[in-house]
Amino acid sequence: METVKLSSRVPRYAKSLPAGNPVPRIPGSWEELEPINKENCDPQFLKILANHGFTSVRLTVPLQRRYTRGRRWTEEEFTACFSAWRSGVSLTLIAAALNRNPQDMIYRLLDHCHERGIKFTEAGRSEGVANWTPQVADCALSLFEAGLPAWKIAALFRVDFEHVEKQVFIHRKDYGHQKHNPFSINTTHKHLTNEQVLASTELKIVDGLDAFAGEGKTTDIIARLFSDARILACESNKDTFTRAQRRKWDQRVTWICADNLSLLQSNVESGAKYDLIDLDPFVSCHEQLKLIWPLLRSSSLLFVTFGGEYRRSFIGSNRKAIASRYGFNNSELSNRDYLNVVPQFFLGWVAKLAVKHLFTFSVIRAVRYANNCRFWLRLEAEQESEVKRWSAEHIVDEDEGHRFRILEIPRFAQIRKELDQRNQLGLFK
Repeated sequence: METVKLSSRVPRYAKSLPAGNPVPRIPGSWEELEPINKENCDPQFLKILANHGFTSVRLTVPLQRRYTRGRRWTEEEFTACFSAWRSGVSLTLIAAALNRNPQDMIYRLLDHCHERGIKFTEAGRSEGVANWTPQVADCALSLFEAGLPAWKIAALFRVDFEHVEKQVFIHRKDYGHQKHNPFSINTTHKHLTNEQVLASTELKIVDGLDAFAGEGKTTDIIARLFSDARILACESNKDTFTRAQRRKWDQRVTWICADNLSLLQSNVESGAKYDLIDLDPFVSCHEQLKLIWPLLRSSSLLFVTFGGEYRRSFIGSNRKAIASRYGFNNSELSNRDYLNVVPQFFLGWVAKLAVKHLFTFSVIRAVRYANNCRFWLRLEAEQESEVKRWSAEHIVDEDEGHRFRILEIPRFAQIRKELDQRNQLGLFK
């Protein structure tokens, strides 16, 4: 195996193994990979495999549920990972050998390649989709619904992990609404924060708009906290909308199954006004953000999510899409650095829109989740002179975009302990 001297930046997340510990071995083929003992697997997953006719499938990773405790990378482990990638070993096989999520591997490989002046590529390192038969697809969906991570399903059946990811949840009609959403723990914290921010605001919410309402969790929070509030909940997905209607809503809540862009435009034309607007898309609310300003009262709240476009920004085409939407254009940054700074440019773009419509805002809260960034903003309509002063203080033009200067945005891992409070607030009983 090739020995690689790691750059000085790698120890940010990697430490050396104690003396005498072997460097992890990553074989060049699946046949060389040692099988996993069934005792290291959740019996539920073994039962699913048996039910689908895969009793004899070779186990290459421990079949354990999502959100198991993470472990720190070691310098030796990353050396093995990088060397195997350089040798053209498939990312799925490397993930299986290390029992590591391949997306996490890619993030670190991107950073390391950038530091060494090497072009990162996945070319020639994919398992392909030849093994993705209808029988495998049915079994994979059952495993995923039971809580097995998509990348472990890919390693189990030797299929390209990105293909499996798309098949088991991106293409699901109800993706993002059911409890098996892979990022549901982030969503739980988001709704916890929605409740905390609304419970502490001195604003009286008379009219609220939940523009990406889903099954109505945020709508329910608003209705419970503000007994006199009128709430308009909009959801475009018919299946999700139908599920939302299974519960009995107060007559103050109006549900609409429609494209929210059309709804926003008609609201602007009718002169509607809101004290609270929530924009929480799966991917992007770029177009919606252009429309909402005439709908906001002079003192109001705006909750906004920088969605899936943020999570996939390590892909060059996604960075180009972000540049076309928000102006920020820096393809040279490492993935780690890009993910650190792009939320500031997204919020800077929002700030520019606010200034254009004579609003300023304060950031009540901001959080960087694994798959999105979320901002809770308090808006105030101001005179033009005050807006100009605020703009000069908070927005700076950089990298063809607008960076919001004053922003504390912790990663979710830093504040995850806050979820212990959710039962005290009565969420999701």
